[in-house]
Amino acid sequence: MEQKHQIFISTINDSAYLSLLEEFKHDNRFKNLDFFEYFTYEVYMVLKKEKDLFPQKNAGVQMGKLELNHILKIQKHVHLLVTKNELENAKGLLILKYLKKFCNFLRKKEITNLYYVPPKNSQNSFLKTNLDYPILRKFRRYLEIKRYAATTIHTYSASIKYFLSFSNYQHNKQHQNEFWKMNIHQFEMHLTKEVNLEKIATSTAYSYLKAVRLFFCFLSEENQISFRYQIPKRLIQNGKRSNEYVSIQDVLLIIENIFEISKNILRDISIFLIILETGCRPIEIQNLNIDDIYFHEKLIVLKCKKSNQRTLTLTDTTLSFIKQYLQIRENYLPQHNSKALFLTAFGTGTQIRSEHITHLFRKYNLKVFNEIRFTPKTLRHTFITNALNHNINIGQVKESVGHKHLISTHYYFYRDINHMKKLFMDKKIFNGG
Repeated sequence: MEQKHQIFISTINDSAYLSLLEEFKHDNRFKNLDFFEYFTYEVYMVLKKEKDLFPQKNAGVQMGKLELNHILKIQKHVHLLVTKNELENAKGLLILKYLKKFCNFLRKKEITNLYYVPPKNSQNSFLKTNLDYPILRKFRRYLEIKRYAATTIHTYSASIKYFLSFSNYQHNKQHQNEFWKMNIHQFEMHLTKEVNLEKIATSTAYSYLKAVRLFFCFLSEENQISFRYQIPKRLIQNGKRSNEYVSIQDVLLIIENIFEISKNILRDISIFLIILETGCRPIEIQNLNIDDIYFHEKLIVLKCKKSNQRTLTLTDTTLSFIKQYLQIRENYLPQHNSKALFLTAFGTGTQIRSEHITHLFRKYNLKVFNEIRFTPKTLRHTFITNALNHNINIGQVKESVGHKHLISTHYYFYRDINHMKKLFMDKKIFNGG
């Protein structure tokens, strides 16, 4: 089959296209040259049917006019070949992998901006990265019976999954007191080291250990252990109320990095820009459905238990990225009847979770700054502070960010000493009595 296309490729009389593909091949150093010829031929066979890519008859394909819908037609063509058994599934996936590289190549050449993500392979990495222990399912059920909130259950479950993976827990083996005592001690030492290296705050370590303490209560009630766990005093510290702030320079560096290294550019930049423009919480990104975006009205509907529901505006730029992401959303293999806007990149079609969003921020921060310089929460704080410093009515800001009490918004007036000076030097303060 590949030899057949090697012969047919000689029928392509578009020298500019062939030259561009040759440069693409050279840049990526493809080993299977026969298959690359096959890729070159199949892509051209789809593109030649698109009249909007040709300024006139017998002219070459105008790659600068290439858009995402053209790429998706190539994907559809490959899928049809696989369905008809004219192409092996593995080779079909390889073509789409080449297609993504080709889009990246065109962007680097500044020919056109295309952000393509191939369909996810649901049988690959998900089973490795989302291992769910039977004991963890029982623990979640235990928390449900105890009437813990859903978000708390999710947070505690994530902490215990971290602890179990750290301890080399084996679900098919009975573990005694000694095993748990030894591993919690090692986990404490690990968290202490993370705190000392300033990778995490003491309050974060305390949060992990609170989850472990509750997990051990569960094990005790299940008659799997016979001791009570007490958190060391040195690691007991509740989180302090913070009001973080990020500079526009740092924000721009992260945006630039998303376009350079992300494998899910359209999804990640959409999430980042929504948080940047609305000051919303990660849980509100998690709760977004497709129907919550109104493109014509330029509106987004945000909702969570803490803030209820509110409707805000989005810029044309952000809406454009969301619209492009929706064009390739099917490639994330959404679950049947799933209305979730943003999906995980594991190929399972599941709704993205708030901790996934936090992880994205962590990844890009480490890549750019080699440290965690800001989080989604920092962007939210920055949004509120900037709004107040630009004299937007405090009541409007309160409604925009979903604060239940005005005092929560009022706190952000005092982010820096200069703003405090301005307030106290303003004669209106004293005139008010």
